Amino acid sequence: MKEDKAYRIRKTFVIITLILLFATAGLFVISTQVKTVTLDYYGQITSVKTLSGTIDSFLLQNKIYINKDSEIEPSRDNKIEDGTEIKIYSNKELAKFDEKMVRQDYSPMVAKLESVEETIPFAEQKNNNSNIDVGTENVIQEGQDGKKVTQYLVRYDNNNSEVYRATLSSDVITEAKNKVVEVGTRENLASRSSSVNIPRSIITDEGFKQYNIALPVEQQKYAYNLCMQYGIQYELFLAVMYKESGFNPNAVGGGNSYGLCQIHVSNHASLRSKLGVSNFLDPYDNMTAGAYLLAHYMNAARSKVSGDAVEVYGLNAYNMGESIYYNSCYSQGILNRAYSNSVIAIKNSLISNGGL
Repeated sequence: MKEDKAYRIRKTFVIITLILLFATAGLFVISTQVKTVTLDYYGQITSVKTLSGTIDSFLLQNKIYINKDSEIEPSRDNKIEDGTEIKIYSNKELAKFDEKMVRQDYSPMVAKLESVEETIPFAEQKNNNSNIDVGTENVIQEGQDGKKVTQYLVRYDNNNSEVYRATLSSDVITEAKNKVVEVGTRENLASRSSSVNIPRSIITDEGFKQYNIALPVEQQKYAYNLCMQYGIQYELFLAVMYKESGFNPNAVGGGNSYGLCQIHVSNHASLRSKLGVSNFLDPYDNMTAGAYLLAHYMNAARSKVSGDAVEVYGLNAYNMGESIYYNSCYSQGILNRAYSNSVIAIKNSLISNGGL
C-alpha cells in the first residue's frame, strides 16, 4: 500500500516536470520569434515588440489604420525582422500646430459691464394752421433733449482696446420734448391782389434773373413775382411750365388742361372764385393759377415729408392730384415718379445752362 502511494507521487512529479520543461521550451521558442520594431507614426517614434511576420499583420495587430493620403515604408507585404523600421507619413502637406506661436499670439480678453448716460434727440413736429398765412412759421414749443442710461457688455483686449459691445438694457431718465412749430396754410390773397387784378404789372425786379427760354421777359418777371409771393422756387415753376406746355400759352391737353401750366378744367371754377382769374389761355391768368396750385401742393407735401422729398411729393401731387398720388403711390412706398424726376432734371439744366 505504501509502495503504491510512493509510486503515484513519483509519477505526478514526473508529469509536472515534463509540463514545465515543455512550457519553458515553448517560451524559449516564442522569445526567439519576438522582434523589436521601430515605428515612426507621423513623426512620433516608438519601439514596439511583435510576433507579426509581415508589415500588414503588424498594422492589423496594433489597429493602425492607413488612409488614402498616407504612405508606409516598407510596403505592407514586407516581412518583419528584428530591428525593422516602419515609417507612416502623409503624402500631403499638413497644417502644423505651433504651440509656442499660439501662446505668443494669445490675447486674453476682459469683459466689463458699463453704464452710459446718453442723449435722446428731440424731434420737430409741424402742425398746419389755416389761420396764419402761407410761409409763416411760429415755434409753439421749444424742443428739449431727453436722457437715458444704457447698460453695455464691453470686451477689451490686453491693450485695453474695445473689441465688442452689446446692449443689455436701456432705461429712460427723461423723455425728449418735441419742438412744435405751426405752419401757415392760409393763402394771403390780399397781398397778391394787384398781380391778380392787373396781371401785367411788375411788383419788383429785385433778385430777378432772366433766362434764355421761350417765355417773354415780362412774363418771366411776372412768374418771378408770383414765386416770391407764394414761397416757391422760381426755377422750379419755370421747369413745371416747360414740362407742361413747352412755354406754349395756347396749349390744350387731351385731358382738358389749358395753357402754360395746363390747368385742368375741373379746377377752373374754384380758381376763378379764389383768384379772380378768368381766361386760362391768358399767360398771366394761367401762371397765377399754376403758381397757386403748385404752392398749395408744396404746402401739402410739407405735412407729409421733409427735405428734398417735399419737392418730389409736391410735383407729383400737382401732376396727379394729391389724393390720387397719395393713395396710389406714396402710401404704397412710391415717392419718385417719372414726372417729378423730369421736372427736377429740367430745373437743374435751366440753372446750369441759363436756358432751355
